[in-house]
Amino acid sequence: MIDLHCHILPGVDDGAASEEESCMMARTAVESGVSAIAATPHCNVPNQFDNYPDADLAGRFRRFSQMLRQQEIPLTVYPGMEVYVTADLPALIEKRKILTLAGSRYLLIEFGFDAPAIFMHDMLHAVMSLGLVPVIAHPERYYCVQDEHELLFRWAEQGSVLQINKGSLFGMFGRHAAQTAYWSLAEGCVHLVGSDAHSPFRRTPRLEEARDCISQFNCPEIADFLLQDNPQHIINNDPVQPVFAEF
Repeated sequence: MIDLHCHILPGVDDGAASEEESCMMARTAVESGVSAIAATPHCNVPNQFDNYPDADLAGRFRRFSQMLRQQEIPLTVYPGMEVYVTADLPALIEKRKILTLAGSRYLLIEFGFDAPAIFMHDMLHAVMSLGLVPVIAHPERYYCVQDEHELLFRWAEQGSVLQINKGSLFGMFGRHAAQTAYWSLAEGCVHLVGSDAHSPFRRTPRLEEARDCISQFNCPEIADFLLQDNPQHIINNDPVQPVFAEF
């Protein structure tokens, strides 16, 4: 399996607090069947995290990969970030102040949970107009989506990629997020499942739990499609498809 949303890079956001915790998360991921992961620190979060690309951040990615090799943890790490969407995101993209997933054209983004749908629509269009494909992190957690599930179909048909969180399947983010996550699985308007892991103790990168859940809810083929096939397509910078277009 491949996890394209994980806060495993140590000491940069509210994820892994230390190199020790990062290595614990990496071992947990590998034990659960994850072979590759995108380290996606929070970026552009007002008054919390900047994490714009610079020499320091690049050095942290390199050191983390070296640490995994030294400790013989068989996990491939790709650079990325989870970019909080503000009105100046297009300018940040043009100034190359963000990192895409594994250097591809796919950009992992998150909105404020109470962001209005019209703002989301406008910003998704702006990202795509600059040649990138928005990967919308945990759309099941956004209030407007919980109120209007059909937004997911609209965004998928317009070219955005939808990534639900493992934790949403188990009620970690509340009843409405869980209901929306299962609706998206039932209707097929989802492309990826990510751990959005922040810790080796809670919100972990143990993805076999999600695979088992989706296999029972849908089928093993859909679980593989969401946890292996589409993530690999993103790493390869190839097109992805929602479940409804494939099954």
